[in-house]
Amino acid sequence: MENNINITEDDYTRLCNLIKSEKDGHTTEMNNLVYLGSEIKRARRINSKKNLPDFITMNSMVELIDLDTKREMKVRLVYPKDADFKKGNISVLSMLGSALLGYKAGSIISFNAPRGVKKVKIKNIVYPEEKK
Repeated sequence: MENNINITEDDYTRLCNLIKSEKDGHTTEMNNLVYLGSEIKRARRINSKKNLPDFITMNSMVELIDLDTKREMKVRLVYPKDADFKKGNISVLSMLGSALLGYKAGSIISFNAPRGVKKVKIKNIVYPEEKK
C-alpha cells in the first residue's frame, strides 16, 4: 500500500465533523472511524478550488479490479446516509471506502474484508463536480 494520500480541504472538514458526530453517537463502526481518522490525519490537504484533484474524493465514481478474482466493479464513495451497496454507493466508513479515500488511479490498495485481506487496483476515477 502506498503511503502518500491526499484529501481536499472540504472533504477533510466534512469527514472530521462526521467522525466527531459518529463517535458521539457510539456507532458500531468504531474501528472504521478510528482508521478513517488516522487516514485523513496523515493525508496531504489540497485546496480543490485552486487545483483539480487527481485522487479519490468524496462522491467520486471509482472503477476497481479485484486482484484475486480479476472482477471489475464500479463504486461511488459516499457519506453513510447515502450508502446503498446494491447501487454501488459505498460508505466512507466501510472498510473499502475508508481505504480508497485519497488514492490515485493505478494505485493498489489492501483493506480488511470480512473474509480476509483484499487487494484492489484503482483502474479509473470519475470526479464529481465541486459544489459552489
